[in-house]
Amino acid sequence: MAVAPTFVISTGRCGSTMLSRMLRLHPEVLSLSELFSTVRARHPFDGSPDGAAFWRMLSEPDPAVDTMVTAGLTVSELIYPYATGRFDPARGVPLICHMTLPMLTDDPDALYDELAAEVPLWPVRPIAEHYRQLFTFLAGRCGRPVVVERSGGSLSLLPRLREAFPDARFVYLTRDGVDSALSMSRHAGFRLMLMGRAAARVTGVSGPEQLGPAQMPLLPPEVGRMLADPAELPRLMARDVPVTAFGALWSEMTREGADELLRLPGDRWTMLAYEQVVADPRGQLSRLAGFLGVPANRSWLTAAAGLVDRDRRGASSRLDTRLRAALRRSCAPGTAVDAVLAAAAGVLLHVPL
Repeated sequence: MAVAPTFVISTGRCGSTMLSRMLRLHPEVLSLSELFSTVRARHPFDGSPDGAAFWRMLSEPDPAVDTMVTAGLTVSELIYPYATGRFDPARGVPLICHMTLPMLTDDPDALYDELAAEVPLWPVRPIAEHYRQLFTFLAGRCGRPVVVERSGGSLSLLPRLREAFPDARFVYLTRDGVDSALSMSRHAGFRLMLMGRAAARVTGVSGPEQLGPAQMPLLPPEVGRMLADPAELPRLMARDVPVTAFGALWSEMTREGADELLRLPGDRWTMLAYEQVVADPRGQLSRLAGFLGVPANRSWLTAAAGLVDRDRRGASSRLDTRLRAALRRSCAPGTAVDAVLAAAAGVLLHVPL
């Protein structure tokens, strides 16, 4: 029987990786990390591929992700055992191996081989059905019946996720915008996202995924090179980009997802605030367990609470006072939206530190 998934959605850089690790410790939860973030830029939910084509979507290497590893760009989500695993980022690591499989097992190469023998045999069908079959296969293989997928920055995917998985439920995870934006400014993936969104606006296409060779001549040459050539990622990280630009990005992403969330029936979504999870992990995880329909046993709560790093709270408080005030102003539209969502969900919102 196919499983009904739950998706953790967020702007990204708001503690969702920590939440995935917490859920991984629950014996009934299959915690899928960054599955859609690895394939969504090039492969939306449209189409009806056969199993072989679907497997290529999951397994073909992405030069940008491999460059993050080889260039030493610190990205906490990339947890494949690069020093000891079979795949070498200099030659290309299968997309699903960077983040998703290592969250499920200590031997991601063996699980990769199982999937490589299974998935290409699947018939032609809508891509959402392939994903659902993947969830079901992994849930059965790992003996964890409750599937929770979490991809950073997935809030913008909400309309597509609702369409593809009508029975899905959603957990909206948020964090004080100034801290999320500051973290985005130090992350290669979000620097690429910021540049891609700006390039899309300049060239008149609907989003970064629509950028192609026809749009490159319309952009400044340096920008075009950075978007087209993964080897340019280190230079992109060295660029001086105002942190307030990431505050505006955080607000933009939050506002994009709000209307779609509010269209959901109240029993189909809930909201968590990173600050509340850090301050009261047992209480917040117990509430989440109730939403997921799994027991909040003491051993899991104790182990999960042990993953909290309280030093990460309020990172923006170390900024210059004027810069922090400017960053908060750039986050103000998203903060107002979060307050509306919190009221609708009946939850306590973060308190800026």
